[in-house]
Amino acid sequence: MISLDNLYSSLPDRLMRTIKENQPLSQLSTLGTGGVAEFFASPESLEELQEILRFYAGKCPVYVIGGGSNIIIPDGNIKGLTISTRNLKSINWLGNFTAEIQSGFSLPLLLKTIRGRNSGGLEFAAGIPGTIGGAVAGNAGAGGKGICDFVDEVRALDSAGNLRIYRRSEFDYGYRRCSISDEGVIIVSVLMTFRESRAEDEKEFSDFMTRRKNQPLNSRSAGCTFKNPEGYSAGKLLDECGCKGLCVGDAVVSDIHANFILNRGKASSSDVLRLIEICASKVYGDMGIKLEPEIKTLSPCFCV
Repeated sequence: MISLDNLYSSLPDRLMRTIKENQPLSQLSTLGTGGVAEFFASPESLEELQEILRFYAGKCPVYVIGGGSNIIIPDGNIKGLTISTRNLKSINWLGNFTAEIQSGFSLPLLLKTIRGRNSGGLEFAAGIPGTIGGAVAGNAGAGGKGICDFVDEVRALDSAGNLRIYRRSEFDYGYRRCSISDEGVIIVSVLMTFRESRAEDEKEFSDFMTRRKNQPLNSRSAGCTFKNPEGYSAGKLLDECGCKGLCVGDAVVSDIHANFILNRGKASSSDVLRLIEICASKVYGDMGIKLEPEIKTLSPCFCV
């Protein structure tokens, strides 16, 4: 692997203005934890991202962060290149109900936008944070519905910056998963088709917003900690096993909803990960049920 000094010093001038060294990442996480990126970039166009990837291809690990929800960024120095897609946030309407949406576009803003266009279908996404790229990668949803139900096509870049297109028949998805996440690519945009709004949409939107009020939305967290095991509610299992209020350092299980771990001050990612282990172990020991984390730990999209 090429050293930091040699790699950085060989950057073209135009990329030298874009790539930063030793960038703190905790501010990019809704949890507010995480270490420092050796290299960091937040490209503002597909072409800029492609150029960055082509320069770094095969030279170091590459990480990707979207809206920073549903992710734990490791502590310490994160070797390699970390890319934020937050500045890839355009939306291009191709008709009344179809749009190409870049991966950094805010999911809450997308819901607001389609509601303003008398379109519907995403009411279940009310109150879900993050970006469209992350939402598709994890098939974000609620009430048995998921964002991938509305995706016609996904555009992504491989490690060399080459564009790959996945049509609906070329990927599959399910509860909190999309097969494209296993492809080792960076989602850059999605083509989505919504539907005409219906009279019952407003009530459905209101119902989902009401459900969100039972979650600690005003606290720093990464969202739901665990997936719901089939036939069970992870939050209820954690509550019944006495997990509310458990803490490691400044990481604490919410007393509002047990499936949320909060950073109440200066928690580290290690504190959060240890608390996740404790909660999972407690549920398995008391109930014999294995909980699978919904929160992901940041890992390389591309490695060398």
